[in-house]
Amino acid sequence: MRREIFVLVALTLALSQCKKGGGTTPPPKTTADTPIYKGADVSWVTQMEDSGYKFYNSAGTAMDCFQLMQGLDLDVIRLRVWVNPATRYNGTADVVAKAVRAKNLGMRVLIDFHYSDTWADPGHQATPAAWAGYDFATLTNTVYSYTVSVLDSLQRSEEHTSELQSHHD
Repeated sequence: MRREIFVLVALTLALSQCKKGGGTTPPPKTTADTPIYKGADVSWVTQMEDSGYKFYNSAGTAMDCFQLMQGLDLDVIRLRVWVNPATRYNGTADVVAKAVRAKNLGMRVLIDFHYSDTWADPGHQATPAAWAGYDFATLTNTVYSYTVSVLDSLQRSEEHTSELQSHHD
């Protein structure tokens, strides 16, 4: 199972680097063949809640953020996961807790691996501090082990992740 998960993540990473080239173009999918998802990145919700933020529906009634999203017909949430964040937010335990909340409402969950201790995007990818100085083989094994660990944590919580995403250069 772990090998399959690693292969899935590796394939996702490899395919994300593909560029359109020659060859034949597959026929376009029809609208009926293409699922449409409505979603939002709610990675900061626990920090906002802990800071006293409240979420309100259009009638002005305070409600849980995930229930508000569901009420707005969102069916997917994206959650960023960081290796060793400076605070408890966006680490594995925080992400699992948010994923469970979403899944309990029937929402799909997209896990966005940043492989960093903080925000990462194509223009900025800092290696996690704990991984600094690792040679390539050690770093490869560490990324694999970390990925499996996060996915195992999600699976133990019975949150079977719907989608995976990775930020990297």
